[in-house]
Amino acid sequence: MVEIKIPKLGLTMEKATIVEWRFKSGDLVNEGDIILVIETDKVSFEVPAPCSGIIHPVVSEGSECTVEDTVGYIASDRAEYQRLLEEYPPGEGKPPQNQPQTPKPLQTHAVGHGQGGGRIKASPLARSMAKTHGIDLTEIKGTGPGGRIVRADILAAIEEKRAAAQGERPEAGPKEVAEAIPISGPRRVIFQNMFKSLSQSAQLTLHAGASAENLIALRQKASMEAKISLNAILVKIVAEALRLHPRINSTVEGDKIIVWKQVNIGLAMEAGESLVVPVIREPRKKGLLQINEEINILVQKAREGRLSPDDMAGGTFTVTNLGFLDIDYFTPIIRPPESAILGVGRVAKVPVVFEGQVVPQTRIHLSLTFDHRIIDGAPAARFLKTIMDFIEDPAMMLF
Repeated sequence: MVEIKIPKLGLTMEKATIVEWRFKSGDLVNEGDIILVIETDKVSFEVPAPCSGIIHPVVSEGSECTVEDTVGYIASDRAEYQRLLEEYPPGEGKPPQNQPQTPKPLQTHAVGHGQGGGRIKASPLARSMAKTHGIDLTEIKGTGPGGRIVRADILAAIEEKRAAAQGERPEAGPKEVAEAIPISGPRRVIFQNMFKSLSQSAQLTLHAGASAENLIALRQKASMEAKISLNAILVKIVAEALRLHPRINSTVEGDKIIVWKQVNIGLAMEAGESLVVPVIREPRKKGLLQINEEINILVQKAREGRLSPDDMAGGTFTVTNLGFLDIDYFTPIIRPPESAILGVGRVAKVPVVFEGQVVPQTRIHLSLTFDHRIIDGAPAARFLKTIMDFIEDPAMMLF
């Protein structure tokens, strides 16, 4: 037999979650068939069969595993498959290494007896509320699983009782659920990271605008050889600004502020219904054409779901751009363990006063969020002002 293991897909990868088994136990698979989908750090990967044979998964979907954990087997013949079934019977999936067995859920409803000895299923909360408000459970039709009476049913009964006492009709019944979306997969990673970011740092956001006339002119000139994105120029500008303000390029580790030597800029982008932040490494040392090409490659990989953990590791500062959705200013959330993030709003012509006259000017809107525990307001404002200066006069980056 051959073991199916969680592959190490990048230098930084340690764990993965089993999203889907493409074959069930006993199915024949061919070498190279996609048998398993795993997910790590908001990126999904398809795992091919290492050989041909009869598959037998032993770890269930939704389980979190570490790299090199055995999650299934491929038997060479039926006899070997039968031995696997004896060791790992169906429905008794082997948990991944160091992961405890999931405990059986506690009973979530109480069962009583109504008139005529009939069984009444109701949650403990619903039963307590009914007793407090004098509600007869035998007169209520439960809307919970299996007809169980739940809190919403008691609330509706209380409202009906109140309306009847006042000679009124209830205005509305209980709220109805349109969709229940599990917090899992990429959404769980975002859920955890954003909560960690806001709960473990003191975030403050500064907003400012700058003339983008010279920025647009630079983009047009640079695009004579190849079309350069605005993000490519902004990544370069931010990297150069961090060179002059190195304390912004930092993180907190215990009771120390760590200032990074490398400047690696993460660029937030969509990947399906998820948010990913691949990293452009050391853009200070690269030209606009190279930065632009790297961004294009990362965007394509994000669209096709091919980003690796290494593509998103090592960031020291993040840029997020919502200008294409006509957003002016917003409050971006710092990406842990970084200490600052730049939000970029739309580039648009607006009226400004110039030499006593109201004239149209192309301007860009910027929002800098920083961790006020380690970065004070004035240094953060000076960093943002440097970015604004580089946008208004890109030639300043040469000095």
